[in-house]
Amino acid sequence: MRPLDKYEHGGNIARAAQKYGLYEKEIVDFSASINPLGPSPKVYGAIEEELWKIKHYPDPDCGNLPALLAGHLGVERENLLLGNGGAELIYALPRTLNIKRALVAAPTFSEYAAAVEASGGAVTFAGYRHSPGELAAQMDGYDAVFICNPNNPTGRAFSRESLLPVLEASKKSGSTVIVDEAFIDFVEGRSEKSLMNMAGGTPGLVILYSMTKFFGIPGLRLGAAVSSQETIGLLKKSKDPWSVNALAIAAGEAALRDVRHMSDTLEAIREERSYLFSALSCLPGLEPYPSEANFLLVDITGTGMTTGELVEKMGRRGILVRNCSNFKGLESPCIRVAVRLREENDRLLRALGEVVSG
Repeated sequence: MRPLDKYEHGGNIARAAQKYGLYEKEIVDFSASINPLGPSPKVYGAIEEELWKIKHYPDPDCGNLPALLAGHLGVERENLLLGNGGAELIYALPRTLNIKRALVAAPTFSEYAAAVEASGGAVTFAGYRHSPGELAAQMDGYDAVFICNPNNPTGRAFSRESLLPVLEASKKSGSTVIVDEAFIDFVEGRSEKSLMNMAGGTPGLVILYSMTKFFGIPGLRLGAAVSSQETIGLLKKSKDPWSVNALAIAAGEAALRDVRHMSDTLEAIREERSYLFSALSCLPGLEPYPSEANFLLVDITGTGMTTGELVEKMGRRGILVRNCSNFKGLESPCIRVAVRLREENDRLLRALGEVVSG
């Protein structure tokens, strides 16, 4: 079995199909946490209408998309910069802000550490059991601290109040606080958890955002950073002016205009997350953790299997689950499963039932 790379992610159905001798369409992917409803139907229509634009360079100002997204996020247009997915901006930040020593709240998304290391910096992983505010006392000597909210892979969403001590500590230490809110749209009452509307007026605060998860367009790569005008200006100078392609712009605009699809998504996630959590709790050896995102972290200690063994057995059944063994800071063997629609969730549960019952 191929060893898991420390920065490897889920969602590679092409590799899985080759490995397990299946067609890609036969595979149900629970390893990537994407909107189970897929993109809004209006997105497909917009792409068809704008397809002619691929013979031209994309608009470096991204058309009406920045204004629409700023309205959705409740921020000012001048405090927002679009990118080729959140990943482009994650990798731009260490270079742009000269981050040489970073504190990363773990367990969390691996690309923060990868980006810092790629620019020649060093990373320290810091655990926290009750609140990210516990990181405040550890920030001296670091150029930046990375926090994911809601956190990947745990699904836990922190309140705005619990994050304020980190902002206070950053003022004293002179460090930058980078909060990744890639999954914030899935959170009920997101305004109570998000620092988005503080970013423009808070020096040293950068919020990262992704349109790929909630709006179901990971193949088009669309993300954003929200920060002070000064930081946004620096980031803009350091990135490719045409990194957001014409079809991504069209898709983003259409997605943000479909309010009904957004509400349908939240309703589906709310219902299926509750259903999946309850059903997983009844399977022997599995312990799911409460989540406010569109995925669940599941402790598999009670099965007696390693994560690699369980992932392999599920893969042979055409179901991909995320092997979490390469997440720094996880104390128990865990998998992560996306919340999908009922028929797919039931297929996951049947296959897990077979695997854990031996």
